[in-house]
Amino acid sequence: MKRIQVLSKHTANQIAAGEVVERPASVVKELVENSLDAGSTAVTVEINGGGIEYIRVTDNGHGIIPEDLPTAFLSHATSKISTAEDLAHIETLGFRGEALASIAAVSMLTMRTRTKNAEEGAMIRIEGGEVKESGPSGCPEGSTTEVRNLFYNVPARLKFLKSQRAEAGAISDYISRVIMANPAISFKLISNGKQLYHSPGDGKLKSAIFCIYGGETLPHIKPVNFDDGKIKITGYLGTEKLARPNRQHQSLFVNSRCVRSSQISYGVQRAFDTRLMGGKFPFFVLNIHVDFGDVDVNVHPNKMEVRFKDEQGAVRAATIAARMALGDPVAPVLTHEDIAPKPKFAPVESKPVESVFVRTPEKREEFSSSFAGSLNQPAPKAPAKIKEPTVSYERPSPESILPPGSLSYRTAIEMTVEQKREEIKKEASKPQPFVEVTISPKKKETAPEPPKQLDFGKIPYRIIGQLFGCYWVIQQGDEVFFIDQHAAHERRLYESIISNPLEPDSQLLLMPEIEKLTASEYDILMENMQLFAELGFDIEEFGPLTVSIRAVPAIFDAPEAPAFIHEAIGILQNKSSLSTQDIKRSSLIQSACKHAIKAGDILSNIEIKKLLDEYSASGVPMTCPHGRPVMVRMSKIEFEKLFKRVL
Repeated sequence: MKRIQVLSKHTANQIAAGEVVERPASVVKELVENSLDAGSTAVTVEINGGGIEYIRVTDNGHGIIPEDLPTAFLSHATSKISTAEDLAHIETLGFRGEALASIAAVSMLTMRTRTKNAEEGAMIRIEGGEVKESGPSGCPEGSTTEVRNLFYNVPARLKFLKSQRAEAGAISDYISRVIMANPAISFKLISNGKQLYHSPGDGKLKSAIFCIYGGETLPHIKPVNFDDGKIKITGYLGTEKLARPNRQHQSLFVNSRCVRSSQISYGVQRAFDTRLMGGKFPFFVLNIHVDFGDVDVNVHPNKMEVRFKDEQGAVRAATIAARMALGDPVAPVLTHEDIAPKPKFAPVESKPVESVFVRTPEKREEFSSSFAGSLNQPAPKAPAKIKEPTVSYERPSPESILPPGSLSYRTAIEMTVEQKREEIKKEASKPQPFVEVTISPKKKETAPEPPKQLDFGKIPYRIIGQLFGCYWVIQQGDEVFFIDQHAAHERRLYESIISNPLEPDSQLLLMPEIEKLTASEYDILMENMQLFAELGFDIEEFGPLTVSIRAVPAIFDAPEAPAFIHEAIGILQNKSSLSTQDIKRSSLIQSACKHAIKAGDILSNIEIKKLLDEYSASGVPMTCPHGRPVMVRMSKIEFEKLFKRVL
């Protein structure tokens, strides 16, 4: 049996670092949060090799005094909280005091810092948690932290890191969200010598969104401004055009802290219930402002998860804020006074009447006369005496309760107890008529019938009309069909396109399409460039996180290409590996959906009949390419059951 022993400081620091420093993006996150807490107005992040080889974060904050610099790298050393009570009201991004110690334990770290108006700064160099050098240094105001060779002394952690491109993408994704969370601060991100982001820091959220997503996004976002006294939500919400097949374009902040919350995301999704198809997620950049005591950020070491004091209230507020931004009517919040029952008539002042409580007959008559006189009506007459009912205790005769001629009747008036028994025995001994009982075999359980295929060629049908500008009502015999015109036409177009072999036939664009991507989208596109080339795309790099689309597949128009690229990248993000055929199918579905009849298009009976005949003759499936049903069928019997004509 091994004896219990205390781990060395070096081993303990490496274990603690595993909770805080998961990858290079974690290092950048902790250093940037320190810069923001230091009151910086400009922050620059430089990385090489995806942050594995080199990270440098420079800010113009208030810096650290030389005496406190060695203490800053001790475990649980912080200036942001001092007592346990402070955890219930955290106003800073960092508060644990673990970040610098954890980073220094698994890397080669150097920090230079100088406070405002100080003549000189201070420097410290730490390798693997051990201080190698410290002393005065010349440097600008603020702090500069350099991290080299991350996880050089933890090869197990280094082995599980992703590619340099993927790690750089994670850092870019975090910086993009910090830019939108702090539009008043200027951020700059440089990767391998290339500048990816440089936000203006003018305090306008639209400028930050423009920096991340480009100018094509701005026409399709709506401002969000909600405040119910407890929760305030500001930001922007994208229209249906910006919806994506994943949640990568959703940025949520709580008091300017980047967080993740599936419940808040679901709350916003509810506002799009009738606007988005399944599998689509809205675009939003939202900042939730609540009292610091109403939210708990001390849930996980990475501080990306928070817990609201009123979780359901926060979700409800997100839904209402999104509906207001979309222009949908929102039900008013009713108070207790609004729903309390109100009297139908104004209350009448009543005078105290002493005679009410007097029980003597004289006083009772006096009160009745005075009350009737006050109403200018004659006094009511004394009520007539009610005759008491006569109660008979005579036993009813059997004739009064039993029908004559029955055995029970004769038994009650003629038979003794012994005679009754004999009569019952005689009745039981009589032969009973034979009754044949047939047991029908148990019906076998049958599988549900598949959806009935449309067949309007053999049996005559009648077009009743168009319902809500979207659904056709067709009567055929004793059945009624409700057909979704968009789904039916979309399936018809998809089948006609897919019946022909699709070759990567490209068409060169007269003017290339320039499209701005997010960091994660850009990395996925670069890794799957060959896949897009097989589809017929000709895509080239065009500046930081920007591509130039020079050619598109023949089935596409130029305006459709950027939307399809975003769609395809989202599919690749959800599934690790896809074939060219999978992406082709997605492109065909998108093309069929775009060219199909839309909901709200008014068609004549001649147009409906032509499309019905085409759909019936082709024998295509009863669902659209997205999986939605094309039609709903109801029989005459089902209608009659609704109106209780048959049971």
